[in-house]
Amino acid sequence: MSEHDVTLPRSTRGRRPHFFDNPETDVLMSVVLELAGELSVLYDRVDAMQRVMDAQGVLASKTLEDFEPTAEQAAERAERRQEYMQRLFRVVRSEAKVFPTSQAEEVLATVEEDLSR
Repeated sequence: MSEHDVTLPRSTRGRRPHFFDNPETDVLMSVVLELAGELSVLYDRVDAMQRVMDAQGVLASKTLEDFEPTAEQAAERAERRQEYMQRLFRVVRSEAKVFPTSQAEEVLATVEEDLSR
């Protein structure tokens, strides 16, 4: 690291801004925006890979469609998916106090389990 590098904190100070009357709606909107950001990056990466492979004649579409991951690759995907779920629901966990139910963690665990299949 050089003397000009700056490390920013991973969490913000103060209260999260609220835009809707219902705080649960704000949390849901944060999750949706986080998901939208993740998808946008993914679409750009997939588009770039497809264009490069097509231009270089590297990979036929059928080969990609027929791909079956090995057990190790499937495990790597599951780990990446779990990390993704943690990032996606980070906001919900940090704002769990806004939910009127004491079952917020249980609900999140169920959602994460369903999405990670």
